[in-house]
Amino acid sequence: MINPEVQNFPFWRHLDTAWQERLDASVRRADYAAGQEVRGNGSECLGVLMLLSGRMRVYISAEDGREATIYRLGQGEICVLSASCTMPDIHYDVQIQAMEDSSALILPTPVFARLIRENIYVENYAYRSATEHFSDIIQAIEQLLFQTLEQRLVSFLLDEAASQNSDELHVTQEQTARAIGSAREAVTRALKKLSQEGLIRLFRGGVELLDRKELYSRV
Repeated sequence: MINPEVQNFPFWRHLDTAWQERLDASVRRADYAAGQEVRGNGSECLGVLMLLSGRMRVYISAEDGREATIYRLGQGEICVLSASCTMPDIHYDVQIQAMEDSSALILPTPVFARLIRENIYVENYAYRSATEHFSDIIQAIEQLLFQTLEQRLVSFLLDEAASQNSDELHVTQEQTARAIGSAREAVTRALKKLSQEGLIRLFRGGVELLDRKELYSRV
């Protein structure tokens, strides 16, 4: 019997019966602890990842250790960039980290590579998905180059609030610093400044947004 979770891959209905059975037999489930690297810099091609539960971040890193989060994955979302090695025209690499305890289905690289060669719909889906996220990479680079630390910090806090649908964010200062590509000490100072201005409230292990309207004006 085919695993119903596998049928959530967006290209499932475009596969014939033989490929559906092959996909079902090939996909594996993986569990990750909060903070665990799912795919590191220079690591082997992981394959297509579909998040079943939890949250992950997709990011790029510089040689000096700075990081910039490109986008976040939520439940049911798919990352094709984790299998970018199967697409010869895609020449950028990403890293993936679990933001909280997470579970995912992984379609191995060899299976996905063959599927791309044999199914034009899957090939189009893969390139469309990768192209859509290229703009996210450009935006992340622009933020590092042209935005102030406060602007990057506020943008991150607002994005997290929207993602979690809450003004109370359980995110550490270390996680925040890594997400926006800055030093923890600098992030700590910027958070304290926003707190002194009454825009946020700091608590152990997190931040509460108190004035979203003013925070939006700072971006």
